[in-house]
Amino acid sequence: MQVVRVGEAVASEALARVGADEVGHKIMAQKAQMYYFALHNLEYVSSAILKQEALSVGAEYATPREQILYQGEKVGLLIANKSQLKRLIAKLSTQSFGLRSLATALKSHARAPQKAQGQARIMAIVNVTPDSFYAPSRKSAKEAIERIYELLEEGVAYIDVGAASSRPGSEIIESSEEIARLREVCAEIDSKQLYKRARFSIDTYNTQTAEFALKSGFSIINDVSGFSNPQMAQVNAAFGASAIIMHSKGTPKVMQTLTHYDNLFGEIDEFFARKIDEVLQAGGREIILDIGFGFAKNDAQNLALVSHLAHFKHFGYPLLLGASRKNTLGQITGRQAQDRLSATLTLHLLGVQNGADILRVHDSKEHSDMLKVYGALRTNTLKQGLL
Repeated sequence: MQVVRVGEAVASEALARVGADEVGHKIMAQKAQMYYFALHNLEYVSSAILKQEALSVGAEYATPREQILYQGEKVGLLIANKSQLKRLIAKLSTQSFGLRSLATALKSHARAPQKAQGQARIMAIVNVTPDSFYAPSRKSAKEAIERIYELLEEGVAYIDVGAASSRPGSEIIESSEEIARLREVCAEIDSKQLYKRARFSIDTYNTQTAEFALKSGFSIINDVSGFSNPQMAQVNAAFGASAIIMHSKGTPKVMQTLTHYDNLFGEIDEFFARKIDEVLQAGGREIILDIGFGFAKNDAQNLALVSHLAHFKHFGYPLLLGASRKNTLGQITGRQAQDRLSATLTLHLLGVQNGADILRVHDSKEHSDMLKVYGALRTNTLKQGLL
């Protein structure tokens, strides 16, 4: 007899490799997919009912010991596989004491994939700016065009072009200045039809700049202000572009003074729900969500959002993560931006494991290598005699 413990990251691949009956595979796959939900401010009676219902379907709801006496902190951790979660949701949907609302919230998570849908893709950064926080990323128009051709040869999926720095403390600039910096780059993309080889994203908070780029073959708006200007959603819809909705507060100049949240995940959920509705109401079709790593968030908040990135899968849209060489990594490692590549790769790998579909990066080749190794680990390890 041989017993080999299979890694959780490749459990679904292991199950598929067994070759069970199709119907049986679907049933067993739900048992192999685990969920963990931290619940806050659930009333004591609701918590007691949830505990009973969770146990009845084989799940668990861990609470502080004092809750047995209806005392203590109102917090708990719900643990269930997907099969158990579906049965628990059905039970809670018939209950009172706010448990129907809980069932609705859990249902949105149960419907969404926990991990990235397929192999994560790379969005490479091209800054036509003199003042971006990472000096090697600053390009003249000529250098930016050369870099774009390099990225096309690498086969990156997305190229994000920006002409205004959004580093903490940076000033807002006029669209006329952005367009002047972008003009030569956009002309090259348009005249050589480079948009047929990759999708181009315009990194801007100015509607005029977005419209200028979209007329040149760009097909994504990456607005670091989170579509704060309602006209941006109108421009996005008019060109049939994809909208990257990034969470932030204030402007880059003051955003790091706005890091207080009463409920970090709840407030970002509310922001995304509101902005998604605005983009869709304007006629937008494709949406990508970005938690806004480093934008109006301190180091602890940034790390918490990446650690629990799968939470935002419940919206049903692809997730973008852009932590490349940012200050939080410098605070952890004590290194300057030019020496934060290894830290960036580590954090981005965790992000992919937690559901990131797109990585916005300065170092495209290194991230491509990282994703190739991660993909090989997921798909090839089971061929080595395990199953």
